[in-house]
Amino acid sequence: MIKSLSQPLKIQGAIGLVALAIFATQGLALSSAYGFFIGIANVLMLSVTFKKANDTAEDDPKTGILILYMSAVIRFVLLAVLFILGLSLFKFEPMPVVLTFVVMQIGQMFNLKGKRRLTD
Repeated sequence: MIKSLSQPLKIQGAIGLVALAIFATQGLALSSAYGFFIGIANVLMLSVTFKKANDTAEDDPKTGILILYMSAVIRFVLLAVLFILGLSLFKFEPMPVVLTFVVMQIGQMFNLKGKRRLTD
């Protein structure tokens, strides 16, 4: 596992599991689990892309930036597709899916604490 990936996964995973437990008490565990899946997929893609961009930026900074921009576009499209699939095709309840995902992304702020740059 990538070293920089460990902390965000722990923080966002813990936050997502708390949200999952809360929604499970209301019978919405599957919908919340899908939001948890989307959140974990997002943090995995983000962490892997930052590692790849950092490694590439050592040789060519412009290519490193291009990787970050392309990653943002790919993640945006993929997240939109995952939300559309979950809400329309699988018929999950929207509130648990979206709230679980959102609280997990808010957890990303804890990962940024003490960093001067986003890629630190």
